[in-house]
Amino acid sequence: MRALFLLLDFISFFATISWVVILRYQDFSPSVLVPTIQVLMPVFCLVTLILWVFSFYDINTIKKQRLNYQNILVAFTISLLSSGFGIYYTTSFFNVATPKLILLSVFVVYFSYLYLSRKIYASYAFVRQKILLVGQSETLKAIEKDLAFYKEYVIAGRCATAQEALGPDTPLPDLMIMAHNCLEKAPQAWPLILEKLICKGVLLETDYQFYERLFNRCSAEALQNPHWLVQSLSQRQSRTIFPLVKRAIDIGFSLVLIPLFFPLGLCVYGLIKYTDKMPPFFPQVRMGRNDRRICIYKFRTMKPHTQEVTRLGAFLRRFRLDEIPQLINILRGDISIVGPRPVWDREYQFLNEHIYCHRIRNIIQPGLTGWAQLNFKAPPTYCVLADLDKDKKIPQEKLQDAVLRLAYDLWYIKNRSLFLDVEIILKTAKRAFLKDKHIGKNS
Repeated sequence: MRALFLLLDFISFFATISWVVILRYQDFSPSVLVPTIQVLMPVFCLVTLILWVFSFYDINTIKKQRLNYQNILVAFTISLLSSGFGIYYTTSFFNVATPKLILLSVFVVYFSYLYLSRKIYASYAFVRQKILLVGQSETLKAIEKDLAFYKEYVIAGRCATAQEALGPDTPLPDLMIMAHNCLEKAPQAWPLILEKLICKGVLLETDYQFYERLFNRCSAEALQNPHWLVQSLSQRQSRTIFPLVKRAIDIGFSLVLIPLFFPLGLCVYGLIKYTDKMPPFFPQVRMGRNDRRICIYKFRTMKPHTQEVTRLGAFLRRFRLDEIPQLINILRGDISIVGPRPVWDREYQFLNEHIYCHRIRNIIQPGLTGWAQLNFKAPPTYCVLADLDKDKKIPQEKLQDAVLRLAYDLWYIKNRSLFLDVEIILKTAKRAFLKDKHIGKNS
């Protein structure tokens, strides 16, 4: 669907250019149209990148109607300003006609189309896919609840067992979502499912697979399944080139940004020293790859031995300025740019005791930012909460935030790529200035 959106956006963008040129110059000749298209071709690439960062190609975000006027206005403003500056310098350098006068008209029409096209796609289903839910699991319940947001999916039926799905009264679906344990309970049903459903064109997915596609995280129920964990870990990238390229990018990234952020870091250092009257740096031992202890450096945002935020703490956290010193950690190889966020060593031991397979998040290099940070709120520090509780215990239901963070981290471990890393970096930069209201929700 993303590819279709991209194709339609490409056609619409250049159709808009043609329409605006005709209205302005009353001329559709190639001598007028071609130079304008030549100049605005890079603009389309730039605008598409900005739209990608603002989730205009994220199908789940569109379906749940999380694209609002704020998104479109901020994306419009950034696109217009960056394109305007780019066109000014590009046209001056290449000595071609400058279409500055038609740029605003093109953007107004094109962004109106973008907003309306996403709203229409979220509100109407042009192709409906009939789904049959088979079996019983918590993951399947979560899927059924979330499918209400997707008008192209229609639940054609629900069957408690695999045998029931083969009954004569069961409608033939387009897609069958089967609970992970369904065939374990009735292995004899598999040959019939293959003959009567799959060989007749019915698509088959397990609840774990569909859940990951729907939520972009692993199911909490799947995290308790050793067989699924073994299968998931065996699928992760084993190519030696990926970590080498990732490390090279980390080094280049830190070498470029350390000089750029050094003056700003000095200003933050001085402000903390003058305003809060305490040591500006806050070192903390955290757990790195393969359970290796690493020392992470941050600018201080909390008063020592308390949970109280300093005067500058909220501001530094809001724009993530407290994490500037971690560029040194990236250069040293303690952390990467993107990866699961490193956890305080004491908190890490506490979560390992209370959450099954929690250690799995440390099989790759931790990161300055990550998929979990982009999609979910930071969980509380549970070991501190346990110290405050007289029974020194945290109920399992209160650990759900940490479990969800692990679900996002494991999804990243399974799907990590350079393309995904770039997406996380760009969306993290956007997050510093524009918060997503849905962050922190479970769906």
